[in-house]
Amino acid sequence: MKRVTTLFFILAMAPVGFSADPQEPDAATMALNGKWLLASGQKSGEKLSQNRTIFLVMIDGRYMVKIGGQGDQGTFKIDQTKTPNTLTFTSTNGSSAGKKMLAIYELKKDTLKVCYDLSGKAFPGKFESKVGTPSFFATYHLLKPNRAPGAFDN
Repeated sequence: MKRVTTLFFILAMAPVGFSADPQEPDAATMALNGKWLLASGQKSGEKLSQNRTIFLVMIDGRYMVKIGGQGDQGTFKIDQTKTPNTLTFTSTNGSSAGKKMLAIYELKKDTLKVCYDLSGKAFPGKFESKVGTPSFFATYHLLKPNRAPGAFDN
């Protein structure tokens, strides 16, 4: 149960937020559009159990995380001027409203790698999660490309 609670906290702090009205998305933001399934993850160097299905839906600068019947929402912004590219997620609802999650990402075809700094203080430098660090390294696989705003229900 402790792991489920910890995982939910991590993902609740992750990209989420559909109540805000983001600006017109650029090509990099649109490339992330779709429904992503968590294929693997590590939190503070410890591999996550695969007993829960976790989805990340990203559309035009908005995100939603779904864990079973629960989830979180917010907005995200990309900065491609940095290497690696960065993502800043801002939660827009619930107890996490207004909180930011800083991450780096890499997109190759249908695989999205994201490394989050769970403290929200700095962007990670590498795609890794080490023991004793506030980090979460996730690999997602694209389930369903989505270019239609507002299509978060499937």
